[in-house]
Amino acid sequence: MSTKNKKTIKISHLMIKAPERYQEKDYSKLTLKQFEKLMPKEVPRIIKEDIALYFNYLNNNRSKKSLKQWETASGCKESPSSYKAENYRPIFSFLDYDRITEGLFLPLLLNKIDIATGNHGEDMTIDEFNQLCRSTLIGFKPKIDSFDLKILQALSKDPSMVTQTLTNEIGHSYAAVYHHLQSLKGKMGLRITTRVNWAKLGVQRIFLISDEEKSLQTFKEFKPFLDGKSSFLWGGTYYLHYYLLRSEIRDTFIKKYLGLSENQKQKMKLYELSAAPISGYNFDLYNLDEQKWDFDFASTFLKSKVKKIVKEDIRELFLDTFPPDTLYELNELEQKIVSELVASYALAQKEIASSLGIHPPNLSIIKSKLQKDAIVKPQLMVTTFLPLYCILWCSSHEQKIIDTLISLMDKIPYANISPVNSPKDKKTKQLICILLLDDVLYYSLVTFLMNLVKENRLEDFRMGLITDAYFSMSKISDVLNKEI
Repeated sequence: MSTKNKKTIKISHLMIKAPERYQEKDYSKLTLKQFEKLMPKEVPRIIKEDIALYFNYLNNNRSKKSLKQWETASGCKESPSSYKAENYRPIFSFLDYDRITEGLFLPLLLNKIDIATGNHGEDMTIDEFNQLCRSTLIGFKPKIDSFDLKILQALSKDPSMVTQTLTNEIGHSYAAVYHHLQSLKGKMGLRITTRVNWAKLGVQRIFLISDEEKSLQTFKEFKPFLDGKSSFLWGGTYYLHYYLLRSEIRDTFIKKYLGLSENQKQKMKLYELSAAPISGYNFDLYNLDEQKWDFDFASTFLKSKVKKIVKEDIRELFLDTFPPDTLYELNELEQKIVSELVASYALAQKEIASSLGIHPPNLSIIKSKLQKDAIVKPQLMVTTFLPLYCILWCSSHEQKIIDTLISLMDKIPYANISPVNSPKDKKTKQLICILLLDDVLYYSLVTFLMNLVKENRLEDFRMGLITDAYFSMSKISDVLNKEI
């Protein structure tokens, strides 16, 4: 994180909001081990150590030295692929949370931990800790101005824009655009990442949803192909895993599922991608004065005739049919380059080339070819703008309703929309969506879906808050080459 334009942290001002036992006259004399001992005994040692390192990071005014100490102790650096390390430390999400709350995340989390450990008196799990982290962030939402909004709107339509292109697009100086971009990276976690066209590589998505996490262990031999998992709340806790599977492994996976007992299949549902997924951000309906989206699902549904959404760039990038007639085969170097592009979004091209041991011009040529052949594509990511991170699953016998839902959700802040079906029921149309919402949009969407159920337009739906989530977990070399 850049040290320029950084606000001075006064740790004594922050810790006033923490539980009483953390109050000290001189925090410079409080060692990391002493800080760890102040935390409840139910908190696992690894979490205590990371919270102490976060305290040290703030106590030293977010210095590069304290960040380096944190990285050395954890064994991994701040990056989207930190969780791929064997000793992954979930604390690294703190750096995003810290930016949006301006340091208040620490005392607020310490209060949450006190309440959580006081309620059940048992040792806290990593999953419970991640849930506390997410719940602590709810209520914080960074404000944006008209300049920020222009940048977000431009990047949501074309994430490949570099600073100079943005300058030409929105009509401001290079220095002003650069300054606002840096600000958005800090307060909103804005990043340009890489999206992989798995369909062209002969790889398909399979989703499993269960209300019993242990039942998902039935497919533990497919772990190398597990690319994402999350927990979400809808009355109880539900668990979603999704896998990236080549054709022959997909057949083995589905055969194993169909061979389960009816009781097992009742506890765990399998869905397969049935059409091109749609993913992206939309800031067109954002109201700057009220700092919220001017959008209501029910009224928009009634006022407009919604047509099936067709995005040409998505149709070019993803295939509706699987497996494709012709597979695109990546060589070993191309696999390494795609892996680096997915994992190392913060690195410059020169740094990626250096880590791979190739010349930057050669990397540029290969990267351009991969983009031209629609194997990779840039995508916008904004991690800390909206407080509610949700999963929606819904089903209907009407294709028109599914098309309507897709077109409506394409207007909200962020949606990753996957049309799916079940191998046992190809006729029922279904969606699995990951959404970023605020409380008003959440209420509007749930109310709208409930009305569709009452009118028998929608069979059923589940929508809940994600309490923890990990994506892009699999290694590209495993997905393309590993056997069961």
